[in-house]
Order: sequence, then C-alpha cells, then structure tokens
Amino acid sequence: MLRNIDVDLLRSFVTIAELRSFTRAAAALFRSQSTVSTQIRRLEELAGQTLLQRSPHEVLLTRAGEQFLGYARRIVALHDEALDVINAQSVSGRVRLAVMDDYATIVLPETLARFARSHPDVELEVTTGFTRDLLNSLGEEFDLVLATQKAGDGRGEVLRREPTHWACSDRMAFVPEEPLQLALLKAPNMFREWALDALNEAGLRWRILFSSSSIGAVEAVAASGAALTVVKAGTARADLQLLGIEHGLPPLPASEIALHLAPGRPGAAVAAMSAFLADALNDEMAVQGQEAHGAD
Repeated sequence: MLRNIDVDLLRSFVTIAELRSFTRAAAALFRSQSTVSTQIRRLEELAGQTLLQRSPHEVLLTRAGEQFLGYARRIVALHDEALDVINAQSVSGRVRLAVMDDYATIVLPETLARFARSHPDVELEVTTGFTRDLLNSLGEEFDLVLATQKAGDGRGEVLRREPTHWACSDRMAFVPEEPLQLALLKAPNMFREWALDALNEAGLRWRILFSSSSIGAVEAVAASGAALTVVKAGTARADLQLLGIEHGLPPLPASEIALHLAPGRPGAAVAAMSAFLADALNDEMAVQGQEAHGAD
C-alpha cells in the first residue's frame, strides 16, 4: 500500500530531534504539545518504527530515528525552499525588529529564516533585550517590537498567551525551604517584579542568589539546582520542572506575547514582516493549554 507522509509530520519530528523536547518543539512550531505528540504517533505508525525514545530529562532518537532524520531534514528543507521560491515577493526596504531573547533563540529562528527567503530584498535587523527597554525605543530605534506583557494589558496585537511558572531543576524534588534562593533577571524586569511581589504578598522569605541580563544564564543556574526562577512555559529549558501553588508557591500572573508597531504608516517591508509574524504566531495559541512541561 502506498504511504504518503505529510510534511508537517516530518517537520515536527525534525524539530523534536533537534530540541530534544516536545514542549520546546511545540513552542517553536506554534503548535500545542498534544498536537505534536499526535503527529509523532502518526509518523511512527506510517514508518512502522519507533523513532523517538522519551527519557526523564530529554527525548532521544532510536536507531531507526537516527537513520530517518537525515531524509526528513532534506524533505522539509526542499519543501520550504520550493514554497519560498513560488511565494517570493518584490517588497524591499529595511525592518528593525526587537524581540525578547528567549523568543529570538528558541521560537523565531525558523520563522525569520523563512521570511528572509521569501523577501530577499528586505534588510532585516534584529535586536534582543528586555521588553521594557525595547518598547521605550519603539519608533526611534525599532519599527516592530515583539514583547512579553501581562495578560490583558491591552497594548499591541496579542499573538499568543504564555503560562508563567516558577521553575527549578528537574533532577531533584522541590522543597520550599526559606529563605528561597532565587535566580532572576536584573531589574527592571517584569518577571522579577512578579516573583518578588508574589513572595512578599505570601509572606515568604527570599534571597536573590543570582541576577543576570541573560535569560539563558538565569535558567542555567536554576537548572543546576542552586535556585528557583520564573519562566515562560513554552520556552523554558527542558531540564527545568515547572512549579505552582501545589508546591507551596504563590500564583504568578499570566503573560502574553504582543506585536507592537511604531506609530505612523508602516512601509511595505515593515507591513510584510508584521503580517508574517502575526500569521506565524497566530497559527495556534501554541502554549495555551499545554500539558505539564518536560521531555515527554
């Protein structure tokens, strides 16, 4: 019997194989974790082989998966290249995009690569940083800002919602001993403020063990087991476990990802990028309603 494999199934497989996590892959693909899990089950049914092996800390390739990965990568790449050539637009100009660091490194690389292929005459300039700083420069330094903000903020075009969680290393059980050792982004930062306000309101004692302007550095310290931190569920490291009120910690506000456009009429290149990002991130509210975080 002839078996045809949907490119979306292959794309999900390749992304999971590269990120070693269903949760991180779901965020990168703008899909729910349950959708990605269903896609992999379907792919394995078509292949007649188990391609991925789940472990407590990461997702590993089986021997069949290792053999299949190279073919899957080539098919997906050729598919995308063909579509980009067909859909190439004659828009030209410059786009100054600002984005949070975690989205720049985890969620957006493939999306930006596809935009560059389909809009070869657009000069794209991407800057990363804290939302508050980036928004302060909207219109002067940046044409577009992809920002994290409190759910219901009312500003910008909301593209997706992100659950906010406390997180610590998944190598050990969390015990809420006081003072709580914290790893947080440097002030001024929204997640830092949320964390400290929540702990103070709950009457819990805390101590900032580590502070940095790097999301990666903060999460690495938390993953080491040294401290507790605050993360977006969809972009957190795979070796962090998500915590909440069931662990004796106070609730945190929900966050959302919104696209902010500089005042005035945007040029053709900026309008094209704005529409491209909105289409990509609105494809599904990927992180909303995801299952518990982990390498499952």
